[in-house]
This record gives sequence, C-alpha cells and structure tokens, in this order.
Amino acid sequence: MKNWKKVMAMLCAAAMVTGFSAPVWAEADAAEDTEAADDITELTMDMLDEAAYEGTWLSFEPGFDLYVPSNWNVLEISDDDAADGLIFQAQDPDSEEGVNMVVTSTDVGTDYDLYSMADELATEYKDVEKVCINGLYGVTFETDTTYGLAFLEDAEGVMYNVQIGPKSDDIQPTAETLFISLIKTEDNTANTGDEAADAAEADTAE
Repeated sequence: MKNWKKVMAMLCAAAMVTGFSAPVWAEADAAEDTEAADDITELTMDMLDEAAYEGTWLSFEPGFDLYVPSNWNVLEISDDDAADGLIFQAQDPDSEEGVNMVVTSTDVGTDYDLYSMADELATEYKDVEKVCINGLYGVTFETDTTYGLAFLEDAEGVMYNVQIGPKSDDIQPTAETLFISLIKTEDNTANTGDEAADAAEADTAE
C-alpha cells in the first residue's frame, strides 16, 4: 500500500519516544464488511473480571476514551515531538523498568481497511489478530518488547496508535485493561459529569 512506509515511519517515531518497538491496533471502515467476519474477536470492557488498576477516563481526539492508570504521571510534549505526531505520553512513577505509554497520530489517507492493515502488519510483526473492541475495529499484535493498539479515523484518514512497554508478565494485565477500555466517547456512559470534565481538562492541558 502506498502509505505503508509512512505508517512504519510513524511507528518508529513513537518507538523513539517510548524507547521500544511499536505494536499497533487499527480501526477501519470494514465494520460493515462481512467478509471473514468469523476471524474478528469481539472484546468489551465487561469481559474483564476486574480492572488491573484504579484509573481515570481520558478523552482524546477524534472522540475516543481510554481508561488510564490514575497514578501515572502525564509528561510534557516537546514541540518537536508534537510535530512528529505525539499527542499524549504518561509514565508509571513506581516502575523501575520505566513503564510508559504514548498516543500518536499520523495522516495516512483513506486507503486502509481492517483486512489490508492486518495483512501488512503480519509481514512485520507476530500474533496478528483482528478484533472489535467496544464497537471499534482493529488489529492486534505484539513485538518482543511491547504491546500496542492503533485505529483509523476513517473520515479524515488519520491513524491513532497507543503503545505501552516494556513488555512483561507484570505489565500485561495493565496493557489488557488499557486496550480493552478503548471506546467512543459518545458511547462511554462511565465517563460522565465531573469525571468527563476533568478528563477533558487533563487532555487539553497536553
């Protein structure tokens, strides 16, 4: 695909921020495409017995929420990092390994869909799986050192990706909770009232 080199460059830029390789999930306009529908794993927040941490709902553009550990420190974003597409970064202050997460965005055009993205990712990464998380379609995979997710904002052709690392048995439950919390802001009944206002204020501050 003509934008694949651009996508990989964006993932590498995010990896430079986190210090790790970059895994991805991707949303696509294939939501209504029934081809190979049986290959898509359905995931919802209520599938978790309990969250791996106490968190805070944060709202991001273009209208999606993530449940982020409340004790993590939100880090400043430099002008250079912002120019590279970094829109959010946070770090676990209690982690000796420097566990952190970043959210980046990049303009990739409107050529991608769920299946083509999965095929492309399978050429570079392992354990590729197509998923539907709280109604958002994506592709999951892992590298040797990280977990991550990404999805497309179809109308504008923008890819948002969330990355967390370093990969370990200890961080896996946190990554699972974080990723399975991905939900459209408009569908998130848990993020209402003062909590939603606080999340929006925190996001705007970044």
